[in-house]
Amino acid sequence: MAELTNTKLPVHIAELKFALDNVPAYVYIKNELSHYVYANKLTLSLLACTEQELQFKSDKDFFALNDVKKLAKIDSRVIKGERTREEVELNFPDGNKYIFWEVKTPIFCDTEPNKVIGILGISTDITERKQLEKQLLYDASTDPLTKLLNRRYFYSRLSLALQVSKQDLNYGAVIFIDLNKFKELNDQYGHLIGDAYLIEVANRMKAVVRDKDCLARIGGDEFVIMLERLGRDEQAAKKNAHRVANKLQSAIETQFIYQNVNYFGSASVGVTMFFGTQKSANEIVAQADQKMYLIKRTLPHHANC
Repeated sequence: MAELTNTKLPVHIAELKFALDNVPAYVYIKNELSHYVYANKLTLSLLACTEQELQFKSDKDFFALNDVKKLAKIDSRVIKGERTREEVELNFPDGNKYIFWEVKTPIFCDTEPNKVIGILGISTDITERKQLEKQLLYDASTDPLTKLLNRRYFYSRLSLALQVSKQDLNYGAVIFIDLNKFKELNDQYGHLIGDAYLIEVANRMKAVVRDKDCLARIGGDEFVIMLERLGRDEQAAKKNAHRVANKLQSAIETQFIYQNVNYFGSASVGVTMFFGTQKSANEIVAQADQKMYLIKRTLPHHANC
């Protein structure tokens, strides 16, 4: 095989050029310096250049610096003789972002079988599929009204957190929140106002918890929050969990104004800790629910809450 550092394409690639131009994938060849020496029509269109303009350009001529570094690491492995299969996300100058399933294979020298003289790359655009997968996951895990996590996904996350707690011996907590007298709000003002209040409460709680905390709506007016990795000191972990619970309760018990409604809501809150526990996710949530209910019972007219 001719050395890929030559500007002239190897004969057998020239013969395959027509066929490769009709392949529904991005096919390209780089030399041992990761400079492009060939690309089919689909790749040239993506890179917005001609065959002549492509010659001996590198990824830095087409992609952002972070993407160039990412691709260089992959190319380095291929030049060492490894065949790679990677899911790669790339940003283009026009602002578009694509996700590719990329396979790269080393090209070996005919006369020196152990010498890698180039890289053959074949990439398939999987952007639409990944977006669809992301949307399906979002729909399956999200409460459609508040956009918080739903019951099913919360229990899955909590089950995983319990396993992690057994391994790293860090305390965690589940906070159970029930809105007081929410039924009365719905009955007096209607479900549209009730839904608006639930959305407002959800947004207020999101502003309190950390991004890594797990916040979910698991019932009509019931919410749960899971806090992980609160440390190995029990008293400090409890103090931290109750501090978050108090902040959540304070956020909820703030004036709600919507259309002609001026409403002051309140919430009952129960907190339970977990630490390398043998209890299930259902048992942990039930325990937090029970603690919340004991507090709720002390409220006037708790039966209507």
